[in-house]
Amino acid sequence: MTKTLLLWVGLLGLSPTLHAQTTAPAQAIRAEVPYAADFAAAYQQYPTVPRGVLEAVAYTQTHIRHITAAEQPSCMGMPLPSGVMGLFADGRGYFRENLKLVAQLSGLGEEQIKTDPGTNIRAYAAAYARLLEQLRLPAADVAQHLPVLLELSELPLSKDPVNGFARDSHLYSVLTFLSKAENQQRYGFADPKLDLPAIFGSNYRVLSAGATEVSGRGVQGGGQQYDPGSSPASVVNSTDYAPALTNLTTCNYSSRSGTAITHYAIHTTQGSYAGTISWFKNCSAQVSAHYVIRSSDGQVTQMVTEVNKAWHIGSENPYTIGTEHEGYVDDASWYTTAMYSSSAALARDIVGSGYGISGLRTFYGAATTGTFSTGACVKIKGHQHYPNQTHTDPGVNWNWEYFYTLVNNNPLVSNLTAASGTVYDAGGAGANYGDDVRQCQLIAPTGASSVSLTFSAFDLESGYDHLLVFNGANNQAPLIGKFSGTTNPGTLTASSGKMFLEFRSDCATTRPGFAASWSSTGGSSGCPTDSYESNGTLSTAPAIGVNVNNTAYICPAGDVDWYRFTSSSTNNNLKITLTNVPVDYDMELYNAAGTLLYSSTQPGTTAETITYNGAPAATYYVKVYGYNNNTSTAAYTLRVSTQSVAWRAAAEPSAEQPGQPVVKITNPVEAGGQALLSAAGYEGPAELLLRDTQGRPVGEPTHAEFRPAQPLGYAVPVGLRPGLYVLTVQLRGHVQSMKLLVR
Repeated sequence: MTKTLLLWVGLLGLSPTLHAQTTAPAQAIRAEVPYAADFAAAYQQYPTVPRGVLEAVAYTQTHIRHITAAEQPSCMGMPLPSGVMGLFADGRGYFRENLKLVAQLSGLGEEQIKTDPGTNIRAYAAAYARLLEQLRLPAADVAQHLPVLLELSELPLSKDPVNGFARDSHLYSVLTFLSKAENQQRYGFADPKLDLPAIFGSNYRVLSAGATEVSGRGVQGGGQQYDPGSSPASVVNSTDYAPALTNLTTCNYSSRSGTAITHYAIHTTQGSYAGTISWFKNCSAQVSAHYVIRSSDGQVTQMVTEVNKAWHIGSENPYTIGTEHEGYVDDASWYTTAMYSSSAALARDIVGSGYGISGLRTFYGAATTGTFSTGACVKIKGHQHYPNQTHTDPGVNWNWEYFYTLVNNNPLVSNLTAASGTVYDAGGAGANYGDDVRQCQLIAPTGASSVSLTFSAFDLESGYDHLLVFNGANNQAPLIGKFSGTTNPGTLTASSGKMFLEFRSDCATTRPGFAASWSSTGGSSGCPTDSYESNGTLSTAPAIGVNVNNTAYICPAGDVDWYRFTSSSTNNNLKITLTNVPVDYDMELYNAAGTLLYSSTQPGTTAETITYNGAPAATYYVKVYGYNNNTSTAAYTLRVSTQSVAWRAAAEPSAEQPGQPVVKITNPVEAGGQALLSAAGYEGPAELLLRDTQGRPVGEPTHAEFRPAQPLGYAVPVGLRPGLYVLTVQLRGHVQSMKLLVR
């Protein structure tokens, strides 16, 4: 990769469902929190410790899990912590042994602190309270407690830029946890009102960047140079991976001696993000990886340049790039959506960097607890999948199938809409399929209630080439089966009326493949008829008059209606309205070249309106469709109104509560472009998260700031497929979701 390494960061978006649960008692929510009684007892015994701090430190260190001596050791030789608070009894000559300090300050025994979760929490609280007293710090102001958090951390206090950045990263994780409304609700503590940009100053952009790079020159991320003078750390941009911070180790690597890079390895740290970064700087550790990824937000830090050999996988180091993922193999909570998305983005970058590593050769088998070698054909895989290994990371909790779909962009899909027909593998009816195939077919007969597929031939390379069959419209639908070898699957049925087939082959040994015939039932749509069908494309759009009502139906599910009309040079002010909307329908206006001009995407059954004043005399096209494939047997009303004077812009309807902020967004927008947001009645911080129509996050959450009389720009991810998305905007105590049309 010939780009700059940054550290991937984005504050986690707050789920609207959490804010919808305000009617549930806070006590019931907190009852699900691990060790809730122990935290409550510690706060009661040591009231100067601000509520939320103990959970924030515990979550940063262990995800609030009691780490015992039975925990699997790190594949990097990094020492393991103990207990819920993640305290270190043995720092292996590098980490500070903070368990001893906590025992000294609390007066509790080291062995009991290590083995008993309640004692572990209580001892940390006691030490925290004691340090507050010694340093004469105000109990209520967490922003002034940074010396206490650093004193109780295991991270070395050396003044080199890397360890400085590691310490700041630890503080950033703790304070970010405290700042999130969802954590305040779940764990039952008040908003400490922390101003993170003010606390971290010029280094805030680096700490919250998507990726950072550390080198002998310092640390950089988010286009910002880390300033060692204003913080105890340092960070730099990577020349290999643009979204990463760079924090290059000065030791623990060597030359590849001309060996070509051919594989990419996935690891789990068995420790924290900050601790791993620091450990790789420890020249006595004799371990490293090229990248480290943070669990909470997917931030990436590069530790070794790709041209050099990192020490992460023993005998297989010369030809591999390796990435460590923060967390523990026995705790699935560390493998977050943000981490998967960030990790896959890094993997895609490696795929596109000229090493000859194909994303189609990402492992997608079952996650396991042991070790086994997949063979050289699989290029992107776990530590446990390489030869000559004893470590089992990333382990049984890593979702390989999900990771595969993230690494590989959505494929081209062949849509088959006939009531019956035949499908074949990529080799067709008479030839073998090829190597490195990813073939997707959607069988979706119009109006079908079920689809049955019967195989007449089936011959795939056993264990290496697979056919995956899903009960729905894509590979996120329920899996009917995953088939390989020569055993005929027989007849498969998709009760949804849609069946998605995805065929994958590896790098060698092709076979005759498969042949199967489908049939469908329930082909009658049961939809009312109107005089405009068939009008499912721009080219088949019927003409409609202006200043008259037109009624029609969106039926069956997925139906699209197109219409055309002509404007004059005198009555050149247009208003297109969609009323009597039975369910959530949307509307778009196009010119004769098929270019999208305007859209209206109001939520629910709110009427849709498009106003185009001063429109040139021309032919225009209107598209009406159901949001998320909505359908109804009730009619809608479409009207094109024209007049010689400009239409006044009507106030947009709002479902917000009186006095609540109202956020509006411009539509449509190009992928890679910028949508503009305005917030009436609000100024201050916001978190933006884009989701697809299935509710899945698209990209990383974005932290932004609304300022008076200034529109806020939201950068739409590059390469986003055209269609409808939902942008969730989290303000202080208020969430609003808006539809965003990408063209």
